Amino acid sequence: MKRFMLRSLACVLAVVLTVSRLWSCPFCLAPPQTFSEQFVLSDFVVVAALLRVDGVGGGQPARSVLRVRAVLAGKAEDLAACGLKPGVQIVYPGEAVGRSGDLFLLYGDRGLPSEPPLLQTFSGVPADTGGVSGSESGAATVTATASQAVSSPEPVDWTENLAISAECFEYLRGLPDRSRPAALRLPYYAGHLESADAEVAGDAWAEFAGAAYADVKANRGLYQPARLREWIADPLMRPERLGLSGLLLGLSGDAGDAEFLRERFLDAETGEFRFGAEGLLGGYLLLTGESGLAEVERQFLGAGGRDTMRLALAQSLDFFRTYEPGVIGHGASSRCMRRLAAGSVLRFTAVTSLARWGDWEAFPELQRLAESELGPIRAVSAGSAEGVRGREQRLSGVRPILEFAEQCVRAGGSVEQVERAEQFLRRVRADYPELQKVAEPEFQAPQ
Repeated sequence: MKRFMLRSLACVLAVVLTVSRLWSCPFCLAPPQTFSEQFVLSDFVVVAALLRVDGVGGGQPARSVLRVRAVLAGKAEDLAACGLKPGVQIVYPGEAVGRSGDLFLLYGDRGLPSEPPLLQTFSGVPADTGGVSGSESGAATVTATASQAVSSPEPVDWTENLAISAECFEYLRGLPDRSRPAALRLPYYAGHLESADAEVAGDAWAEFAGAAYADVKANRGLYQPARLREWIADPLMRPERLGLSGLLLGLSGDAGDAEFLRERFLDAETGEFRFGAEGLLGGYLLLTGESGLAEVERQFLGAGGRDTMRLALAQSLDFFRTYEPGVIGHGASSRCMRRLAAGSVLRFTAVTSLARWGDWEAFPELQRLAESELGPIRAVSAGSAEGVRGREQRLSGVRPILEFAEQCVRAGGSVEQVERAEQFLRRVRADYPELQKVAEPEFQAPQ
């Protein structure tokens, strides 16, 4: 129960912090909880081998008997109180689906006293008798045996189980202590990013995706460009792995790798921007800086550019503004973001970024955009359906600029900037009262 409550709270916090948390890989999806993060949510974490699955009479559900192979987490006093140690048999209140000898990762908490307890350490029962059908490597079958007495100093409430491979077992045994600095833990995960075991590879990726960018950058000497190129060239590479691989190649590659990344922005078959290629773009810009940004602008903002390309460019500009201003300076990032604001599709995204950066010098350009949207409204018949739709579409393009002006006034730009923003606000509100309600919840002032 405690683990369920903690994990529920963690999920809520994850939603609340999604916007503000700074992932090491800004081009990846928000990572799931890693094994090391999950371990701190339980009193006990063990790896145990399945011995058998018993069918208990009297309408009771099946239960699984396992032998502890290793204890991965737990305070010494709690382990002693519950009798948990390698070699001890435990009972899981349900069917652990597998064969005799298969390994399972089990999470548990110290249980509340109950009659009978939900689950207790299983002691004093032979490991290989009482309902086992088949050899050590055979299927663990459910048998109809009588309920057997279980005794333990204190009960353990086992809440979850996960079947794991021998490779995953060794990976879990080697996890670096989470109290160590992340920069010192990442080398372990770097060696498992492309493990053949999906659980291992996914966890190693999540550790990188959740680490601070500074820690990932500090380990740039670990990343192998030849191996990263091989992964990126794989057409079956999963999008989130593609993004991380692109970022790592940008940190460790050279000019040749920059060209390699640029050539793989688009899908070879469809010509569309690849799902997950945001990281390839970020890696390319890490290697090429402002000269590369100029090339990207020509490709992404030209007639052949797609909205997916422009969104990826906006993400990259935010990343470089925050983490690598020495690679792409503030002037270049602001100039490019203003060009993105000129388009209607990404206007809200781009204007929000400009406000977050405190780029109040952009206001004259944004004001001209707003006036170009408002000008034709008077010439359109407000009574027609087409006129109503056209009016609303143009007003939607003005709203983020109006909000930008409000933020400029509140945040305190220069005297001239504030005066210009105030005059704009007064005039637009007088002529278009439907724009009175501003400040969308997701529009954030610079912190």
